Amino acid sequence: MKENENHTRAEELQMEACLSELGGTQPSASLGDRILAELERGETPPARLTAAPKWMIAAMLTIGLGVVGGTAFFESKHEDPTSTTPAITLDDSPTTDNGGQAEQDPKPSDKKPTPGKPTATTLIADYSNNQVALFNDEGEQLKVVKDIFGAWDCQLLPNNNLLLTEFSVNRVSELNPEGTIVWQFQNLKNPYSAQRLPSGNTLIADTFAGRVIEVDADGKIVWKYAKDIRPFDAEVTPQDTILIADVLADRVLEVNRAGKTVWEIGGLTNVHDADRLPNGNTLVTLRNRGEVREINPQGKTVWSLKKLLSPSDADRLPNGNTIVAENKRVREFDKDQKVISTIRATWAVEVNRYYR
Repeated sequence: MKENENHTRAEELQMEACLSELGGTQPSASLGDRILAELERGETPPARLTAAPKWMIAAMLTIGLGVVGGTAFFESKHEDPTSTTPAITLDDSPTTDNGGQAEQDPKPSDKKPTPGKPTATTLIADYSNNQVALFNDEGEQLKVVKDIFGAWDCQLLPNNNLLLTEFSVNRVSELNPEGTIVWQFQNLKNPYSAQRLPSGNTLIADTFAGRVIEVDADGKIVWKYAKDIRPFDAEVTPQDTILIADVLADRVLEVNRAGKTVWEIGGLTNVHDADRLPNGNTLVTLRNRGEVREINPQGKTVWSLKKLLSPSDADRLPNGNTIVAENKRVREFDKDQKVISTIRATWAVEVNRYYR
């Protein structure tokens, strides 16, 4: 089967995920398996898909669910001059909430590094473009990982390897800078997040399997929580508890190693991300509501961002600012909700900032 036919078939299958997203539900847990099966079998797409109106197909693919295969770890931006790369701009002006259409075309920053100031890099998973890109603090795209099956989470490890979560093909992989897979776990059903722990184990939100698992270097599951959840995010806190964003019950819960709930807050519609902050509060991302909230242990919202464009991830930075991955962009906000910078993307679902 020709390569472009493989890609077309994968794109058609991912229409299901697009329609589910638009309808407010989640894609089928078997989506990734069926994509791979169809690519291996090489069957002709069914008539009900090939007969779909072209405008519908174009609209769905514009939202960003085309899939291609293979992985090349952090290709240089100069290797493919025809590719479209997101750009960054330092933006002090107000922005609209209509996908950034009112924003000016971004220009490279002429900001010079401050002597003695830590160098910052920003890692972004762009689900729609099937890639992960790394930017420096001057707005230049340094490297990019292309051709990923549903990039939903990414983490740059201390050894400079990349921990990558591929939603559509049910796997979490660690890649070295040469692009070689040095570790992988595949017994999953559409995972949304993975966190490498100081022990070397990996915590995975195995979303459509309804569980959070901790896996050691040998691929053995050493801890599991699977009590009526659909986890979109999971992380280990400094207290060695596990914070879980559970979209099934619109809540964030914190469980200890014995599986006992030690903290919980509900009413968080379509919660996609939850981070425990150094002050003990919890930063949560509510995609359908277009909000990021900082919630204290008593359940009170003490700070928030609103009118965001389908946010999937938010992190509190060491300087007190908050960086948010939205559809079409990644923005950094100060404590007064002022936009500090914007990185344009197609569908940003994860962002991480690193300082060296």
